[in-house]
Amino acid sequence: MKFRSIHFLGLSSVLKPLIILQSLKRMKPSFFDEYNITYLTDSGEGKVVDYCTENNIRFQTINHDNIIDSLSLIKQLEPELLICLGWDKKVPESVLNSYMKCINCHGGLLPDYRGNRAYVSIFANIEDEYGPTIHYMTNKFDDGNIILQCPIKGFIEETPLIIHRRLSELTSFILPEAIRLVEEGYEGIKQTGIARYFTGLDRESMDLLRNENIERIRHNMPKQIAPHKKWEVD
Repeated sequence: MKFRSIHFLGLSSVLKPLIILQSLKRMKPSFFDEYNITYLTDSGEGKVVDYCTENNIRFQTINHDNIIDSLSLIKQLEPELLICLGWDKKVPESVLNSYMKCINCHGGLLPDYRGNRAYVSIFANIEDEYGPTIHYMTNKFDDGNIILQCPIKGFIEETPLIIHRRLSELTSFILPEAIRLVEEGYEGIKQTGIARYFTGLDRESMDLLRNENIERIRHNMPKQIAPHKKWEVD
């Protein structure tokens, strides 16, 4: 199965989809010459939309609060492969079922670091290793079979922004291979092991925990992990 049409789903004013689109655009041969691309987004204004306009990438605004209201519009836009780049709401099953396949680009090594803005907790926890996961989408958050992961070494010199940028660029580097695997019928690997969902840290809490962990590392003490929920995935 070779896809002709790809819909990227992402917000109009956030960094992650912008970096991914920019990286894909720079690839040789061009990723955008191989597929008909549409960026589905929440607004007609924002830095991602500006980039799409400047680079002749088709975009379409949809209902952010209730994407089902835009389902008839989506069906008019050749829905074959859906790739979520950064959408802050659950995508309903009726929308997922409108596509041949749906995949998500997640900024953590699933089943660990579930949830949004994983890079914040990665920074605060001073992880030795982190990376993105591309996985199939289901009716549960961050729960589908893993298609590809790209673990990389973490460095204590990194800032939250650098971690976020590295995760986004790495996602773009492995995305074409993930698409090829999906086209070849690869079903992915079931998630197993310990899952952790980190609750949102504000900037002050993130910095306090980061500084505490730096001191703990200097004194050979166990690190303090950010607040999270933990369970077994089988």
